[in-house]
Amino acid sequence: MLPVPEKVRKNWAVMGYLFGLVRQIDPDLKFMVDTFTLVGFLWFAKRFLCFTGQIFSGVRVHFWARLWTLDLKKKYGQWVMITGATDGIGLSYAREFAKRGHSLILLGRNQEKLDRVKLELKKHIPEDNIVLVCADLSTATSDTYKEVASQIKGMERDIGILFNNAGVMLPSPNRFLDQPESSIWQHCTVNIAGVLMITRCVLPGMCKRKRGLIINMSSMAAFYPMPTMGVYSASKKFVESFSRSLEFEYRQYGIEVQTLIPSYIATKMVGWSKVLSSANLFTPSSETFAKSAIATIGRTNETTGYWSHGLQHWYNSHFMNQTMWNWACWFGLKSIDTSKRSR
Repeated sequence: MLPVPEKVRKNWAVMGYLFGLVRQIDPDLKFMVDTFTLVGFLWFAKRFLCFTGQIFSGVRVHFWARLWTLDLKKKYGQWVMITGATDGIGLSYAREFAKRGHSLILLGRNQEKLDRVKLELKKHIPEDNIVLVCADLSTATSDTYKEVASQIKGMERDIGILFNNAGVMLPSPNRFLDQPESSIWQHCTVNIAGVLMITRCVLPGMCKRKRGLIINMSSMAAFYPMPTMGVYSASKKFVESFSRSLEFEYRQYGIEVQTLIPSYIATKMVGWSKVLSSANLFTPSSETFAKSAIATIGRTNETTGYWSHGLQHWYNSHFMNQTMWNWACWFGLKSIDTSKRSR
């Protein structure tokens, strides 16, 4: 028989002493059993109330809000500025805001696409209520943002809602050194600097009016570090952190900040995967997502924007740890990567 280590024997001795002390105080252990029963009941009650509250919150944000919509023009103002407005989520948001009668400032990098979007939106709002700003945030410098500021000069005080939507994603899931350097730089200039500098252009006017809403597009990828998409994940974590800080700093000026943290949406950004590019229950089209997410404005400061993404986020929060997430990203993303760059 192996000898018992000295440290283990000491621990046993301490436990034996404590147990003997408890038996002297409570010979039948009734008090101890009742105590643990009470602790267990309180723990269960807390978990049950939290779970019930989360269900109620999900129903309120994703379903109730679509039935009883808010008057966003009255709450925030007439004008809405959207970056990345010529495709995907940005274009879908522009359509939804136009249907609600908002005036729009649309920022994109392609003048031809901007003109095409303006032609489409003229069906819903007058042509004079659509302002186009052509700027490429992927190559933007300080002068670029000065030019943007000059183009919206005189209107910045009337912008009630800013949607920082413009963003880029890596061309496919791969190790850091296998990613193009140009793509890495674009994550810095668009996903990070673009959010900061466009906000600086618009926020002063909101502060003067003492009201306004800034919507920043983060991602569920910010939930944990994301192997094979680490640069994208980190850039979206930056947006999430910046949004929370901004909301605290400017709430006294009546400024609200909403952070969108969706999962995958069937847009050109996920063109590297045929699975993710096909709209379905868990990967909605940009139109479906925008109709759902826009209803959450004024209801919550952080949202996935879509009910099935809310379920995914809840599952990840309660049942996924970092190790499980790492392997899910490594094998899961690789398995659905249909691009030629897959390694």
